[in-house]
Amino acid sequence: MKLKAETWDKMQDIMSRYNDHMTHGYLQFDKQIDEGVLKRALEISISKIPILRSVYRSGLFRAQWKLLKDYDFEKCYSFKSFDDNLVENCEKFLLGIIDERKELQVKYLHARCGDKDAVCFLINHQCMDGADLKTLYNKIAETYNNLLNGGDGDIQFKDGSRSEMQLYDERTDSELEEIDRLISYSKKQKSKLSFPFEKAARSKLTPKVHKLKLNEERFLKMKANGKALGVSINDILLAAFYRAAIEVIKPQAGQTLGIPNMINMRRYIKSGESAGFCNLTSMIVLNIGENIGESILDTVVRCKNGMDKLKEHFPGFHGWALLRRVFKYAPHGLAKFLIGTFFKNPLVGISNIGVIDDEKLVFGDAKLDSPSYLTGSVKYPPYMQLALTTLRNEITFTVANYATKKDHEMLDKFLEILNNELQEFIDADLPKVL
Repeated sequence: MKLKAETWDKMQDIMSRYNDHMTHGYLQFDKQIDEGVLKRALEISISKIPILRSVYRSGLFRAQWKLLKDYDFEKCYSFKSFDDNLVENCEKFLLGIIDERKELQVKYLHARCGDKDAVCFLINHQCMDGADLKTLYNKIAETYNNLLNGGDGDIQFKDGSRSEMQLYDERTDSELEEIDRLISYSKKQKSKLSFPFEKAARSKLTPKVHKLKLNEERFLKMKANGKALGVSINDILLAAFYRAAIEVIKPQAGQTLGIPNMINMRRYIKSGESAGFCNLTSMIVLNIGENIGESILDTVVRCKNGMDKLKEHFPGFHGWALLRRVFKYAPHGLAKFLIGTFFKNPLVGISNIGVIDDEKLVFGDAKLDSPSYLTGSVKYPPYMQLALTTLRNEITFTVANYATKKDHEMLDKFLEILNNELQEFIDADLPKVL
């Protein structure tokens, strides 16, 4: 049986030249999880989602998925116990890669260290984005709890369309016409600025996930100051990112930085959910110009005003009309060449993956611990992206990159600067809004 390769399946394949095109999830729990029950729940999840038990075929005329009739679940699942360093040991697994042409599209690790467990997910980004990755986690937890309580694990997983066309279903004719005219981003928004990575062969690079934690106390103070200033959490985070990135990049006079912000396109679906597990993520690119402001408060206001303007006309649809035309009318090999040649992947970006639902992610009586996080693909230089997830009013920032030792030190320094910029906003003496 063959499954259609959708537009963003193909785009993630093209993006493999810029990153590992994997999604990564680390979920740590405060208690042990039943190994046999979890293993069965994970196996059921693969049986419920055809794309995960398929292999990708990219040919000259078309790209498609081939459903595997027979597969060995044991090849994508493992259980390991560690004496210490649970996060560090799990990240060795998470920084692996799936060969989408030969393997199942997911790998699971159930890890244990003392009385704590971690469940790790490595999934081909062609199959789903961060939003659906969280949906998958929740469904696996629901399946686990059903099995644990004597059920058969027959939980309903969504199995509808994976196409981006579901975003157009609830649009009026006039809206569709306007969307179709959004062929590309303004050139003014684009930027050639990048982080100053060393020049080195990929064989000399090592992958690493750099992390920064913003605890609940600081988060709530930041939120209160944001309310007083009339800005969102995203405005604040984007401003801090802007200032930290500029300090590291050190642009010359006249150079400006355009920062792509990844957005979940499910906002255009009334239910807020895609019909099937898929990618429905796009971007809007903010460029606030050469003058970013003297303080972070200035930068936050500039970011808010810029983002508000970008959100006025169907944010995220820019460029989709062109992509769909190329993939529709050109043979796949030609379309892949054209897009790979002319598409300029953002050198610097930010992605707010969102909130991890700790109420749904409960396995028996085991609850999530704060080290839990999700991150997107691991980038190859000169590309980098700041990703973030929120759990119980704590934000975990991640930068996942292949890099040299010196480059990894630079990324650690970047997160230190980011942390200082956030602290400056947190410490700002603003009138509180009741």
